Amino acid sequence: AALFDALRAERLRLAKLQGVPPYVVFHDSTLQAMALVRPGSISDLGVLPGVGHSKLERYGEAFLAVIANHAA
Repeated sequence: AALFDALRAERLRLAKLQGVPPYVVFHDSTLQAMALVRPGSISDLGVLPGVGHSKLERYGEAFLAVIANHAA
């Protein structure tokens, strides 16, 4: 739950910077998959549902950093 909340906070931060709704960055279901799988690399993140090439390039490193900071 803590990782999911942290991922949502990062999504909100990025959405505000771009002036878009948070779901444009990633949907909740994608954040839930990130929290469950805890990808450790760009290639791991790229296979999750809802993570296309452009979103991977735009947001991948930011979300991987959040996941790394919440290592189990």
